[in-house]
Amino acid sequence: MRSTKHQTTTSFGFTENTRAARRELVKQTRTALKQRAEAKKADANDDEFGLPKQAWSSGGEARPKSLRGTRPLVVRGIPTTAHTAATAYPYVAGPSLGPEGVYIGRDLNGGGAFTFDPWELYKRGVISGMSMMLFGQIGTGKSTLAKSLAVRQVLIGRKLAVPSDKKGEWTRVIRALGGVVIQVGPGARNRLNPLDEGHRPGRNPKGEPMGDDEWAMIVRTRRMAILGTLVKILIGNHDMDSEQRYALSLGLDRAVEGAGLRGREVVIPDVIHELAQASENEHKDEVRKAAGHLELTLHRITSGDLAGMFDGESTVTFDPNAPAVSIDSSALAGASPEAVRVVNACAGAWTEAMVTNSDYGQRLVIYEEGWDNISSEADLQRMVESWKLARAYGLFNILVMHKISDLDMAGDQKSRMAAMARSLLADSDVKVIYRQDASALKVTMEELDLSDRERSLIKSLDKGVGLWRLRDSSFEVANDRSRAEAPLFDTDERMRTLDITVDSMMLARQARG
Repeated sequence: MRSTKHQTTTSFGFTENTRAARRELVKQTRTALKQRAEAKKADANDDEFGLPKQAWSSGGEARPKSLRGTRPLVVRGIPTTAHTAATAYPYVAGPSLGPEGVYIGRDLNGGGAFTFDPWELYKRGVISGMSMMLFGQIGTGKSTLAKSLAVRQVLIGRKLAVPSDKKGEWTRVIRALGGVVIQVGPGARNRLNPLDEGHRPGRNPKGEPMGDDEWAMIVRTRRMAILGTLVKILIGNHDMDSEQRYALSLGLDRAVEGAGLRGREVVIPDVIHELAQASENEHKDEVRKAAGHLELTLHRITSGDLAGMFDGESTVTFDPNAPAVSIDSSALAGASPEAVRVVNACAGAWTEAMVTNSDYGQRLVIYEEGWDNISSEADLQRMVESWKLARAYGLFNILVMHKISDLDMAGDQKSRMAAMARSLLADSDVKVIYRQDASALKVTMEELDLSDRERSLIKSLDKGVGLWRLRDSSFEVANDRSRAEAPLFDTDERMRTLDITVDSMMLARQARG
């Protein structure tokens, strides 16, 4: 570039002291920069696969220590002791059951979402028994957990049965799922025959084809069991003697034969009629006396506040393909303890006769107010058998109670009933404990062998948070409800007058689909 006194000539051939020259210089500079950018872009697109090269934002390209780019971070360990690592570093998660199953809530020990599927856990060997016991004070959220688990299992294809809904709080849930609610009680139109044969499965518990003789023996055993249960309840939990057992067996066999000739199911009045005949015509005095006593005892089923409920053929049918079914016995509120126990036994026996069939898929069976069930030896015996056979029939049992010390309602510490109640606890591989008061804490800790940390947890758990125990593993889980579930699960009496919400009807349509 040359300079003179009056003008300066640039390499572009224009003098700088002219305005036109400066504008032309800016224009040519911009053109040059644009051409350079286009050339660079053309080079970037010249890729073997036709893909553009990495482009960086205004922060620039990746450079050492610039915190940009795809250079991997190098994680360097920090030497420390095991004690310091356990106490000073909070980013540690507990064990996990895996992602299989339905969502229950949040694992508060850092495990993220807590999911649960008992059938999958049994298949993997995590649990060996298909039963669960759920404990919690009133208002801590245990019923909400039972309903959450039931509804979500139904929505993925499982089925649900509630043998005796004493408060009627499952009615809205069952109907929202598109299920069937059977109401029994004084003045109700429905009648259940506890001697119904039930649904015959295609295979026995061993997986072999079910033969006629084998099925006949199963049905007879079931009928004798429920008749023995009713007699035991009505005579005050006293066992029958040998003469009474013989007379009852004789009356049942003759009643079944007579009903078969008439082309219908045997009913309790048939058995009463045959017992009356035996009390007059049998040769042995002991049998006649026993038959007469049983006739008068069972006549209680056909009279008074129990009349019309279990004394004839069933007026309702159990649809094994329905997503959910419950027996609503809330109409018995205020009835005598004897009547309540008879209804529980008959409704439970009828339901279990229908659901103990693996041909219709996997099913949850939920026993609400478990303290009432275990106070009856007959109910307790039936539940023990159901706990043992759950795997064979594809069932998962859930017993809901307030506290573990409620098991003492079964009888004295060394009694047979107490032993059966403790066997339910031992055979339940899944135990969920919601908040317990100080009076129940000692028994809970001893029965479940809780650690000091678990003991402190169940003493101060928030509402809706429970301690899950699966064998040797424990989880602190907060149960979450969806907007559709919240109005269904509310057990407040004021909520009973609410209609099923639109969201609830969507649940029903999903269950049917």
